[in-house]
Amino acid sequence: MPIPEELKDYAMRLGFPESETLARIFEILFAGEDDIALVQAMPGTAAELAEQTGIPEERVRKAVDRLIMIGAVSHPRNQPDVYRRFPAMIELRDSSLLWPDASQELFELWDRLVTQEISQLIPLLKDLKIPSAMRVIPIERSVEARSTVLDIDSARKIFKDAELVTGLPCVCRTVARRNGRGTDCPAPETSVCMQTNAFAQAVLGRGLGEKLTNAEAIKRIGEAEDAGLVHMVRNNVKQDMFMCNCCSCCCTGLYLVNQLGYPEAIAPSRFRVKINVDTCDGCGICVDKCLFQAPRLDEVVSIQYDKCFGCGNCVMACPEDAMTLEEVRPKEHIRVK
Repeated sequence: MPIPEELKDYAMRLGFPESETLARIFEILFAGEDDIALVQAMPGTAAELAEQTGIPEERVRKAVDRLIMIGAVSHPRNQPDVYRRFPAMIELRDSSLLWPDASQELFELWDRLVTQEISQLIPLLKDLKIPSAMRVIPIERSVEARSTVLDIDSARKIFKDAELVTGLPCVCRTVARRNGRGTDCPAPETSVCMQTNAFAQAVLGRGLGEKLTNAEAIKRIGEAEDAGLVHMVRNNVKQDMFMCNCCSCCCTGLYLVNQLGYPEAIAPSRFRVKINVDTCDGCGICVDKCLFQAPRLDEVVSIQYDKCFGCGNCVMACPEDAMTLEEVRPKEHIRVK
């Protein structure tokens, strides 16, 4: 099944210009000539899309509103009258699989694209040096002198200060379970993906997820940490944020890092583990707890620093308090756009 000629540039942008899997995904999401013409013409308001395509505006509005609700297109933040294509494959995947009526076939297609076909993209992504979309933020209890260094890295502060918070099921875990994996995932049911402010408003606009109080969001952050999950947020400093609580068995980002050898998929935190070899007794608990495979055990533990993303899991797990996180990157490490 070929990708429609009108959507070939979009498939190219998503990184799969010849994929029959993506062609079938497009066929499911863009179910008709109107949909294809409108997606090809995006971005634009309903009036602008009507003018570009020649489709009556009333019909345009009906089509684009449907595409929004099924997660096939989106609004740019703070531009609710504009309709656009998703700029990245993983955003289209997550949005479309949050569609309540998404079929089992759609889950299987996305799983095939991510676990089997995405490996072809890795050399290109490395050459392009695309900035990481997500970054790790540390478990606050693992950072010494946290009051002086944690301001923009605090998961609790992000959600304590948010005007609106929502929670959604983790798409990565849902995909894994719908495809027969993740049955032993350590994540509790409360370890959802959470959104603040404009992102949260978009979730509610689609009738998805749940509205959370700030206190409930902070409680869930603690439950995710207790389960050994890693916090990941969008890789910039904004009031509108989202946070994933990631496991190594289901998370697409960790799959790219650990299985496909693409560490650039995720930006590390501003911190890195420091180990006291005089205190370490070589128990190896940190080796089991690290989701990035950074600690290595001989007689005592050593750290492969190119694999340390500064999450703090090993610090929290060490029974001898032989590990701490130290600040090794400036605040400028985090993007502002």
